[in-house]
Amino acid sequence: MIKDNTPTQNGAIIFWHETGASHGMPLPAEGSGERAKKTVDATNSKIAMSDIPSASTITLKYRKAPDDWDVHSSITFLTTHRPASLERTEYNYLLGTYSVGDFVSEGLGLKVIAKTGSPLPQADMKADHKMDCEVQLSKFPPSA
Repeated sequence: MIKDNTPTQNGAIIFWHETGASHGMPLPAEGSGERAKKTVDATNSKIAMSDIPSASTITLKYRKAPDDWDVHSSITFLTTHRPASLERTEYNYLLGTYSVGDFVSEGLGLKVIAKTGSPLPQADMKADHKMDCEVQLSKFPPSA
C-alpha cells in the first residue's frame, strides 16, 4: 500500500460539567497505533468527540472512588467513519440508551461494541467518583 500525502488528523474528546471548565483530551496522530488515557471527576459526565480516526476504540469507565479500581459501569465504542464524532451527550444516557451493536444517533460513525453495568441516577454521581477514558488508535498498515 502506498501512503499518500493526506495529513493525519488528531482528534479530541472533551468532558463537561454543567458549570465550570471543560477538560480536553487530545489524541495522538491518526495511524500511530498509540493509546491515550485520561481520568476526570465523574461530574464531568457530558462527553463530546471530534475528528476521531476510523477504527479507533474508545472506552469510558465509571468508578466510585479515586483509589477504587473496580469499574461500576463502562461502554466501549468502535469508530466506523473517518472522522467520527459525538455531540455533547451524557454518559448515563449513552449507557442506558444503547445496546451492543447499536450506532449512536448523536454521533457519526460510533458503534457500541461492549457495555457493562447500568447507569446511576445523576444525583448519585459524586465529585470524588471518577470517569476513565481510554482510546486505542489503529495503526496504518505497513507500506509495501
